[in-house]
Amino acid sequence: MEMYLQFGHGMMGHTRELLDNWGGGGVILSPRDLTSDQLQRIATDIIKRNGEPLLDPQCFAKDADHVRLVSHDYWKIFKTSPSGAFFGGPATADLLKELAVQARLLGVRQHILPGRLANPVSEDWFAFQENLIAEAPTHFGGEPILATIALSNDAMRQEDQVEAVVERAAKWNVQGFYLVAETPTAYLVDDPGWLANLLILASGLKLLGKRVIVGYCSHQMLCLAAANVDIVASGTWLNVRAFPPEKFYAPADDDISRRTTWYYCPQALSEYRLPFLDIAQRAGILDEMRPDPSLFSSYADPLFRAATPSSVIWGEQDAFRHYLTCLHSQVAQVRKSSFDATVDEHFRLLSSAEGIIKKFRQNGVFGGDRDFKDAVDVNRSAMTTFVKARGPRLRRSWL
Repeated sequence: MEMYLQFGHGMMGHTRELLDNWGGGGVILSPRDLTSDQLQRIATDIIKRNGEPLLDPQCFAKDADHVRLVSHDYWKIFKTSPSGAFFGGPATADLLKELAVQARLLGVRQHILPGRLANPVSEDWFAFQENLIAEAPTHFGGEPILATIALSNDAMRQEDQVEAVVERAAKWNVQGFYLVAETPTAYLVDDPGWLANLLILASGLKLLGKRVIVGYCSHQMLCLAAANVDIVASGTWLNVRAFPPEKFYAPADDDISRRTTWYYCPQALSEYRLPFLDIAQRAGILDEMRPDPSLFSSYADPLFRAATPSSVIWGEQDAFRHYLTCLHSQVAQVRKSSFDATVDEHFRLLSSAEGIIKKFRQNGVFGGDRDFKDAVDVNRSAMTTFVKARGPRLRRSWL
C-alpha cells in the first residue's frame, strides 16, 4: 500500500519538501484550496519531483459555494447546469470537456471523474455516475479513468447500500475507484460498523480487479491494508484526514480556527500536546515516545534533545511533516505477503499501541480527543466483522 498526499490549505511548501525527501509520490490536488494558476504551479513542481498529480474535481454537492472551488471553469458548468442535464444531457459532455482541458494543463495522466455525494445511494446517483463514465473516453482517450465513489455517513452505515455500490460498480468501464466516505466524527471514527463497512466496500471494489484509492485518511485507516487497497491519501489539517462535506461551503463569519500543535507518537497511534511530553520527561518515559528510526522522521528530534520539549520552537510545520513522514512509512510497512499476515499485523499494532497508551496514561500522559485508547476496540471490532465478510475471497485473491 502507498500513501499519497491529500492536498489541503497551506500545503504547497509541505508538498515540495516531502516529495523531495520521499523521492517522489502522488498528490491529490484540491480546487477548493488552489486557484487555477496555483494548481498549474504546484502540478509542475510535483512532476519535477518525480511525482504524480491527480485532480479531485470535488463535485460532491451542486450547492457548494466555497469561493475558490466555484471559481474553476469546469465547476461553473457543474453548478449552473440543471441536475437533470447530467442524466444524459449536454452538460455531461461540457463538464468533462472543461475538466479535460484543466487536466492537460496540469499534466494529469490518470483522471478522477466528478462524483456526487450519495445520500442515499439511489438510482439517480447511479445514473449520474454512469453517464459520466460512458462519456469520459471521448474526452480522456485511452488514459486511465477513476470513478469517484463518495458516500454520506448515513449511506456508509447501511450494509445494503455499500453492497449495492460494489455490485453496480462491477459493470463500470473504469480502471479504478477514488473512494471518499463522510466520517461520523470529526477525526477518529468511533463507530465500528462504519469502519467495517469501509473495509467491506474498499475490498469489494478491489476484488473487481481495479485500482482503489481511498481519500481523506488518518492513521486509523492503516487497517485498509487488509482490504488490499492500493493507495490511501492523507494531509495536514483534520479536514484532509477525515471527509467533512461542509468544507466545500463558504465558512461562517464566526468560524474560529483553534490551532494546537500536536506530536504524533506512531507506536501509540496517538497524538499529544507538547506539555504532555514534558510530563513524560518528568516520569522518565519520554524516550518511549520517540519514533522508531525505520519511520525515517527526524522532524521531531529537537523535542527529545531539549531541557523540556515544550521549550522548543516546534510548530505546525514540524508537526505536520513529522506526522505525514511517519504515516508514509507506516503505510508502506503494514501490508504483508498474505491476507492473514496483514490482519495479524494490524491486531499486533493495536495490541502494542494499547499497552503503550496504558503506560503513558498511568504516568499522566494523555492525548485528549486524539488519544487512540477508545479507537483500539473500534478497529478490533471492525476488523473482526470484515474478516468474516471478506476473508475467504481475499485469502484466495491475495497477490
